[in-house]
Amino acid sequence: PRRCPALRSCGRNALLQGVIFDLDGTLVDSDLDFDQIRRDIGFVQGPILEFRDRHATQEQKAHIDAVLERHEKRAAETCTLKDGAAALVEALRGCGLKVALLTRNSAASVGTVMARHGLKFDTIVSREDSAPKPAPEPVFLICRRLGIEPSRTLMVGDYKYDVECGKNAGCLTVLVRTPLRSWFEAAPDWEVDSLAEVLPIVRGLAVKGEAVG
Repeated sequence: PRRCPALRSCGRNALLQGVIFDLDGTLVDSDLDFDQIRRDIGFVQGPILEFRDRHATQEQKAHIDAVLERHEKRAAETCTLKDGAAALVEALRGCGLKVALLTRNSAASVGTVMARHGLKFDTIVSREDSAPKPAPEPVFLICRRLGIEPSRTLMVGDYKYDVECGKNAGCLTVLVRTPLRSWFEAAPDWEVDSLAEVLPIVRGLAVKGEAVG
């Protein structure tokens, strides 16, 4: 993996306690079509969840929720696991790290994905639990649940919201490149081409002052 120059030299604060993963595009490939979702909703301007929370009426919220539920249910039932995703999660657990999932998707759709692919996390935060990424609140919630510090946590995702969320909370960040990478600006601590490159990053850090793995 390529180490970005933006990586902070934060000494002992960089010792790793946990890893937080995004879901769609990071651990699974799904066919969520956000342009189609916006067309089906019909009146959304900008990011869907932010519009829903800040501007929509109760009637509009119900409509947005119904459209999202329909699309996310289908995507959850047809998504495929990324190569090495399950093995990486288990390897991190074997390193003594806490492993969490953070997604803008619904809890119901996440439950479907977990059941289909057998993924297990120490905690899961969906959109019902907290403000959506890129707000830092969901990371703070995860860290409180797991008893870990944001500055000793690694956020792994495939989109700018994942990087911004992690940085807003004080985490180290890894961006997994996808074909959409050229469409957005992001300054993660590392960029990688596959999940296989995440474990070497973790092993290059430390857990509670001891070598990982």
